[in-house]
Amino acid sequence: MEDIFKSIECNDDDVVEIKDNTYKISKIKSGVSQSSNEDLSYRLQQQLNSRSIYFPSGDYFSDEGIDCKILTLGSQNWKNGKIKFKLSIEFCIEEDVEINNSQDLDITEVESSLDKLRRRLQEES
Repeated sequence: MEDIFKSIECNDDDVVEIKDNTYKISKIKSGVSQSSNEDLSYRLQQQLNSRSIYFPSGDYFSDEGIDCKILTLGSQNWKNGKIKFKLSIEFCIEEDVEINNSQDLDITEVESSLDKLRRRLQEES
């Protein structure tokens, strides 16, 4: 199945409505950050352990990461480094999905207002 979610740049003051609740993006980011620093790392470690993957205790979502070594294909030596996990928020705009999945249209993407402005500026040049 094709992944229809695309990362988009959200401003901290943008607002998302989920069911009957509305939240600023900044509040969601803060909540995710606080959760990832506490509970999510613990839960991830428990889930990995249940699958016989044992990482040391630590905050897997912190910027510091956790010490590790990696052996890449074709390399003859281990390389020291750090590993961390990133949690992202992605949004799928339904109108884009409808247009992209339409069999009657040849359009693959919706032109944004910024694209229209760029095109107009190029035409004036």
